[in-house]
Amino acid sequence: MTPFYEDCPPQVLQIHAGLLLSLSLLFAKGGENLSQTLSPLVKSCTAFIAHFNLDKLLLAEETLAHYSNTDKDEYILMGYEFNRLFVGPTSPKAPPYESVYLSPDHLVMGEQTLAVRKIYTQENLQAFRQGREPDDFIATELEFAAYLLSRIVDAQSAKDGVQGQHYTTLLHMFWSQHLGRWLGPFAQAISESTKHPVFSALSEVIATITAQNNH
Repeated sequence: MTPFYEDCPPQVLQIHAGLLLSLSLLFAKGGENLSQTLSPLVKSCTAFIAHFNLDKLLLAEETLAHYSNTDKDEYILMGYEFNRLFVGPTSPKAPPYESVYLSPDHLVMGEQTLAVRKIYTQENLQAFRQGREPDDFIATELEFAAYLLSRIVDAQSAKDGVQGQHYTTLLHMFWSQHLGRWLGPFAQAISESTKHPVFSALSEVIATITAQNNH
């Protein structure tokens, strides 16, 4: 099938990139900063839902909006749940690393980690936390996908068909070989393990954007 981002208007690519970036920010900033990262996620979800007529996400959006404006005690509870799901100190229920889902031994720092690092390097990029966080961390992969969308927009603006095709092809490869293969199982792990509504809503958003890109 033809990816949605081929021959797509720039405003639609920007909406999509905005949602990827807000998800990336949420995971990058961690559970202690949900008071800062939930509101941008709600804003980008609203634009995404409106454009693609995704009524099935309205309840998830409402849940995220509710918890983006809650009290200090609730944010503390959400921070604990974030860590239980994604960080530790015990084994996280939904590890946010590609290699956990795709490598034969289901451990971090698998061949997928090196594969995505090679792709970043080919674009003269480096993961911000390289050496401290595996390169297949969800925040890094989502940010890279958003970067590729932004380069497609730039190429469209410059009427540079060669560059546009390069980044479209690279995004299709990156999504089909990496994000598109593990975000679904990751969302499912969140859904099956979480004890808090905000993360159930988050899993729905991730599952929906994955299906939208894999279609």
